Amino acid sequence: MIVAAVLLGYALLVPLAAIAQSRGEAVIVNSGSTNTAGFRIVIGENGDAQYTVMPRRFGPPAQSEPVRRKLPEALAQRFFSHLDSAKPLANLPHERCAKSASFGTSLTIEFGGERTPDLSCPDPQDPHIQTLMRDAEEITKIFQTSTSRP
Repeated sequence: MIVAAVLLGYALLVPLAAIAQSRGEAVIVNSGSTNTAGFRIVIGENGDAQYTVMPRRFGPPAQSEPVRRKLPEALAQRFFSHLDSAKPLANLPHERCAKSASFGTSLTIEFGGERTPDLSCPDPQDPHIQTLMRDAEEITKIFQTSTSRP
């Protein structure tokens, strides 16, 4: 009886996981730092996006509610096309750069179970990195102009 319930539960979860993956969401993540709050922007292939402030590493928690926006269709399509063409994301070049201990942040994009290297330390020679950085900046600006702080 318990085995049947577990198998039924698994049978129900597997299709739900497939549906979630087929929704095609990407997440732009700014890590934040000791002195600055980070953020997450979850973007659906249809252009629906949600911006959420992440708390600073130290200090009071962020008090803002998530902000929802509809990205321009062309931007959303271009962003996901660029992500697809850059796969596998783990093979993109990983550059290192000097960052302030108090103000240094990292910017990554999560997509399809993968993550880009830190886009705030871009490889100037890699067209995928450059394109993804421009896309992330354009999407982030949509929220920064509509919220009091990123």
